[in-house]
Amino acid sequence: MDNFLNEIGDKIAEQRKKSGISQTEFAEKLGKSLRTVQKYESGEIDMPLSMLEKISEVLSVPMNYLIGYDSSHIKLETLADVYAFIFELDRKKELAFDISVEKSDTDEWKCSLVFDGKSKTAELNSDLCLALETFCNNREALSTYWMDYQTYDDWEDKTIERSKEWFLQDKAREILDSATIAKKRNELDRQKLEKMLTEKQAKEGNNTEL
Repeated sequence: MDNFLNEIGDKIAEQRKKSGISQTEFAEKLGKSLRTVQKYESGEIDMPLSMLEKISEVLSVPMNYLIGYDSSHIKLETLADVYAFIFELDRKKELAFDISVEKSDTDEWKCSLVFDGKSKTAELNSDLCLALETFCNNREALSTYWMDYQTYDDWEDKTIERSKEWFLQDKAREILDSATIAKKRNELDRQKLEKMLTEKQAKEGNNTEL
């Protein structure tokens, strides 16, 4: 238990310093004495869940980060778990994906999540794309016996460890009245139609040149 408290205390102190907050300021924000904050950071005393939640808010870090992250705790046991994961992924503003659906009259039917590694708004897309590219290569190496499971597991652990402090936040939701929603929808439809006409004209122009 003492080691666990020490680890939490170390993370609190580390994030407090990164945020440029002194122990005195931190104590004021938490409504606690300076001595209590010092005990938190040294791991001398335990703290209730409500205090951990408040500390995570003040430091702008997820509470899961403070209490420790273990990838083995992520369980996908039902299809509902997978759906929940995709919905949660879609809420994060640092990541963005498109959904590609390929369906034909034959038996082909493919769906995929597409992350743009050059996205200017989703700041962690490039890091994720790099990791997925490496994932693809390593999974292929594993299945073709160019990599053993120990090496693969070591790579997995290092990848997760490096990414622990790349925090994600939920997107801000637009709260709009029905009139504004209709106006925005009509504008998007207009832009979509304009793009389709431009692409059609460009295609017809290329065919004429041939």
